[in-house]
Amino acid sequence: MKKIAFILLCIAIPFFTKAQDINSKPKISVVGSGSVSVFPNAASITLQLNHVKPTLREAVNENQQTMKLIRQIVLRYVKDTTEIKTSLITTDKATRWDAKLSKEVFIGFRSTQKIIFTILDLDKIQDLTEELLRTKFQRIERISYFNTNFQEHYKKAEEFAVADALETTRRLANHSNLQLGKILTLSSNKSPNDSNVRINTEEFETYGKGMGGRGVSSSGELIKYSVNVNLQTEILN
Repeated sequence: MKKIAFILLCIAIPFFTKAQDINSKPKISVVGSGSVSVFPNAASITLQLNHVKPTLREAVNENQQTMKLIRQIVLRYVKDTTEIKTSLITTDKATRWDAKLSKEVFIGFRSTQKIIFTILDLDKIQDLTEELLRTKFQRIERISYFNTNFQEHYKKAEEFAVADALETTRRLANHSNLQLGKILTLSSNKSPNDSNVRINTEEFETYGKGMGGRGVSSSGELIKYSVNVNLQTEILN
């Protein structure tokens, strides 16, 4: 045990000494910022089915029929079936408030279900929506727009941030008549492997053949990928 502790101490000492050496040197510390804005090229869509019928069997049957139609439509736009996820059917009693009786009144049985899928061609989202509106789903619960090339956009934003930090360092040094040495530390607050940025739009109610709310956009809003880097550069004079 003592031998292991001694080895670890020997390994740690050079790092500790190096950190002390960097901290003791005069330096310029700056933060560089970089960002890339792009439109999304894909979307994850969540549909909710909600059927109320006099009997539980009727509610479940209509739910199943609607889901079958929806899946047939979705499969024309989503080739990868792993991108289609369907929840289990849930059932319960349905009630509504009766103002005259001042109480909840039983109106039947409710059957609900969700289907989530990803569409990779936003040019077809309007056609998809038009076909879906012919079925009896209740609402689009969520549309989450994203860009499948997010790692490349993060890398480009990081490059911009480094360039910004270097330019700021040189400008400050020139303004202060300082001679710069080597870069001491450089760190980023983001990784290209970080989670993809998503723009969420929620809850479109459907009314007959129309769509309530803002409607479904075929492009979504701009997505901004932002990165900050911290740069420390040695001062020689």
